[in-house]
Amino acid sequence: MNVAAAVCLAALDHLLRQAGWARERLRPHAGRHARLDLAPFAVAFTIAENGTLAASPADAVPEVTLTLPLADALAAASGGQGASMAKAQIAGSADLADALAFVFRHLRWDIEEDLAKFVGDIAAHRLVEAPRHLASAVAESFGKEDSPLAARAESERFARDIQALEAGLAKLEARIGRLKS
Repeated sequence: MNVAAAVCLAALDHLLRQAGWARERLRPHAGRHARLDLAPFAVAFTIAENGTLAASPADAVPEVTLTLPLADALAAASGGQGASMAKAQIAGSADLADALAFVFRHLRWDIEEDLAKFVGDIAAHRLVEAPRHLASAVAESFGKEDSPLAARAESERFARDIQALEAGLAKLEARIGRLKS
């Protein structure tokens, strides 16, 4: 197994260890082999008795092959599992394919749990929540009246007011021109 495949398998196994529901879903398929094609590499794995994944023996024939472009797999890793798995091509045993597709579609990384091992529960929670709070604050700031960016409706109204002023100024200049002559 090449390094990329080993890293991918380790990452999937890590996610499964965080998700008891997923291991329960895969446990009835223990001993079965599958292959995840992520061109330019593939990950051949066996479902273990406890519902986690292990590298398949070299002579194992996969019962299911899931083919997913690498870009979609990377999108799935960053949270877009549903849309990415919708693009997957699945061939082979229907029951195993269904179980794997369901698990891969709903598997999520609990980054807070992983961070807590290094920085503690409170700091991990704050690190994960910080980007959410920042995004919320930015959105709220731009929605206020004193926002540095005007809303579209306000910008359009301002543009109409400028056009009206320009038209009024043109009329005034014409009137001044007539008075001079």
